[in-house]
Amino acid sequence: MGVMRVKKFGNVSHKVNVILSVFKEGEKLNGKQIVERVRQQGYKITDSHLKMFIYYNMLHKHLKKEEINGVNYYYPINR
Repeated sequence: MGVMRVKKFGNVSHKVNVILSVFKEGEKLNGKQIVERVRQQGYKITDSHLKMFIYYNMLHKHLKKEEINGVNYYYPINR
């Protein structure tokens, strides 16, 4: 049995690419769903860290936000 090694993000552009990679065509995901998929790829990230990162580094440049029933859903701009 091997121990799963936690991957670290190299830099901001690497983190952006990892987050964008979890979206499928035409899909809208909330923060918890994004975190779950990023964790499945072996990265360590929290809900609050992800939301802050999206707000400061990705919103309007890579992702759009839509509020549905009081929950923020994100989707890629150019997909």
